[in-house]
Amino acid sequence: MSNVAIVVRFKGEFMPCRSSRFVRPLAVWSFAVALCVTSLAAPDARAQGTVRGIVRDTLGGAIQGAQLSIQGTNATAISDAGGEFRFQRVPAGTVVIAARRLGFRPGNATVEHGTAAETVVEIRLAVVPEVLPTVEVRRKPEVSDARLAGYNARREKRVGHFVTREHLDRTDSPRFADVLRSIPGVVVRPLRGSGGGRTVSIRGNCSPLVFFDGFPSASGAMDLDMVDLSTVEGIEVYSGIATVPVEFLSVQGGERCGVIAIWSRPARARQRRLTAARAGELERQMASKTVYTAAQVEEPAILAPGTVSPVYPDSLWRAGVNGRVVAEFIVGADGVIEQGTFGVASTTHPYFSASVRSALETAIFRAARLAGKKVRQLVQVPFVFDHAAVSPGGDSQP
Repeated sequence: MSNVAIVVRFKGEFMPCRSSRFVRPLAVWSFAVALCVTSLAAPDARAQGTVRGIVRDTLGGAIQGAQLSIQGTNATAISDAGGEFRFQRVPAGTVVIAARRLGFRPGNATVEHGTAAETVVEIRLAVVPEVLPTVEVRRKPEVSDARLAGYNARREKRVGHFVTREHLDRTDSPRFADVLRSIPGVVVRPLRGSGGGRTVSIRGNCSPLVFFDGFPSASGAMDLDMVDLSTVEGIEVYSGIATVPVEFLSVQGGERCGVIAIWSRPARARQRRLTAARAGELERQMASKTVYTAAQVEEPAILAPGTVSPVYPDSLWRAGVNGRVVAEFIVGADGVIEQGTFGVASTTHPYFSASVRSALETAIFRAARLAGKKVRQLVQVPFVFDHAAVSPGGDSQP
């Protein structure tokens, strides 16, 4: 009898398995089918799923930029701004996840990853004790400036749209018009004849009346990108005549298209905006052997008193929320934080992180020394936000 071709359908595909001469038809057929199905099913016999988790420090702050790996595999991940990470297609069984982060002691966690679709794990890392003294935030969010009394009062009533300094510290764009994009009814558009300037319109193509510290500007569209955001304390926007407060009504009726009121910050030192470090940048700098840690120098870098004064984020202050941030960066031989090296090692809330970043723009350090010469040093500074410890008019002090 001739050979018989046996075809088995498995997961949508036809796979041929050829038998020997059909001496005992039923027995050979059964054996061939069983052998073919067994060989095809074996690779998928082990269940797979997702393992996700979060990396925190010992005080509960989320650690960003931690490098994670599953032991015995090539799987790797990096924790995001919230300390979270995810591994997909992880085989079921005992899984050991290792975590490491510059400035923290390495750690790991062992989990039993079953057939469930997702397994959740938390990993805690301890800070390496090479940080500067903790900075306690003692500055209230309220700005004691008589000019801003009306602004703060209207903000409490929640009539109109308000952009606070807290929000400006978190914005990625340095251009004024971009801050207003998210406000309903506001449209950013190019300003003709301004050489790249931009303005905004409300209610179609209507130009709002703009006030600076309570005084109206000239009527008509103006280049709002000329306003330096670092000098602005707050912005209030009213998109219709019905919501415009009496303080901004004019005899000429220029407020019919809405009002934008800009309030400047109290006098303070000129800031330079810190740029964040790219992923892995601090590790690359350390590998170059041109940057040292506090343990490698003779005289570590020291923060000059009074040069850093974070403000308690207004929304968290009002809610009575406490927090902690560990900032990291490289202090150059000139005692200034180097651009492109700022990062947040751990934080309990992104609003606290934004406040710390803004405050460090004025920071001055005594540079580290090695063999009598000033050198670059990796620095970590903890900031503690304690609502109960804030005193009126106080400043942040190490």
